Amino acid sequence: MRLLAAILIAFAVLVLWDVGWLLLRGVRPMSPWGLRRALRKDPAPTVLDVRTPAEYRLFHIPGAVNLPYPFTSEALSNALDDPARPVVVVCMTGHRSQPAAVHLQRDGFSDVKNLTWGMSAWKLIGGGTESGE
Repeated sequence: MRLLAAILIAFAVLVLWDVGWLLLRGVRPMSPWGLRRALRKDPAPTVLDVRTPAEYRLFHIPGAVNLPYPFTSEALSNALDDPARPVVVVCMTGHRSQPAAVHLQRDGFSDVKNLTWGMSAWKLIGGGTESGE
């Protein structure tokens, strides 16, 4: 019974975390299933992976752009050249990516979403990854 209660509390905290960022900062969440569907479309969104280079090399979504957070506006403009193209920001658990998404919005990116629960959830649903640069 305690294990179930702990799981429910952890789940509630994760959901409230995403809802809080949406309500307070306008960071829209994207589920791992939604990202899987979006990556099949043409044009697919840009996946911006804000984890460290070492984390990125271990595994990342194919085609993702690595720009560790925190980053400068100059580094962002060098990494992503079209502020009108949809961007999905990812990290390992969904906690670094949300402030990074706010940074993108502040710099004029108009369609920014956060991968809910990050690469952990992506791997959990069997999302494809690759290793290396």
